[in-house]
Amino acid sequence: MKTSRILSTALVVLICLSGVSAIAKSDKAAQKVEDLIWADGRIYDSVLTSTSFKSPPSHSVDILYNFSMSGLGGQRPVSDAWPGNKNYNGGRWRVHFVVFSEAGLALHDAIVDGVVDFELMSAEEILLHESMGYLTIKPSSVYFVCPLQKSR
Repeated sequence: MKTSRILSTALVVLICLSGVSAIAKSDKAAQKVEDLIWADGRIYDSVLTSTSFKSPPSHSVDILYNFSMSGLGGQRPVSDAWPGNKNYNGGRWRVHFVVFSEAGLALHDAIVDGVVDFELMSAEEILLHESMGYLTIKPSSVYFVCPLQKSR
């Protein structure tokens, strides 16, 4: 289970870091990935697309917290908006990278295996952990499209 979660997270990392997904090289226009992104304490599926863009108006994108540079594996991305939320922009994202502090590494990986012991599941939890000094949030200039869908 952890392996498939890590692989799914790696797909989102690929999109976030390169601006396009691996599916752009195939004949598929999009690819659905299950149980990929947390939002408001619920897990969502996503449709990976090859669409990226630059410098949109801030009100037209949502924040996707990405943990690829956090220092630990196993934490899936977290969104600050979701389908049904009045602020949801249809899966248009601006990436914010999250990095755990030393105290955050100790808290989130108490067994010291390089994988989080528990996942943060909402933007509120991320902001709370930031306020307690467990992590730092670094906004980026990475923008892409990856719509959310309710998970089964």
